[in-house]
Amino acid sequence: MEDFLRGLRAHGSADLNALLATLNDGSLVRESLDYWKGRGWITVAPDTPLIALSGPNFDPRLTLRRFVGAEPPEIEPPEEAVEVGEPDDEDS
Repeated sequence: MEDFLRGLRAHGSADLNALLATLNDGSLVRESLDYWKGRGWITVAPDTPLIALSGPNFDPRLTLRRFVGAEPPEIEPPEEAVEVGEPDDEDS
């Protein structure tokens, strides 16, 4: 995946056949292509369907993590501070 993204950044194209060989799973490649095409990051070359071209929304600053669909980790809000002290009279 990193080589594929590197090719898009450097040349505006990348080899889909190499991607298929790397992933070794046709359904995963189709799912990835749908994801990337849906975001406008790539298009498939009309005259050579084994070549991906950078799409209209492709940004060379796109991170590998985002490219492969990994969402940024959720940041949980800090827990409310709990005061520790004398028990309430009601608890007695």
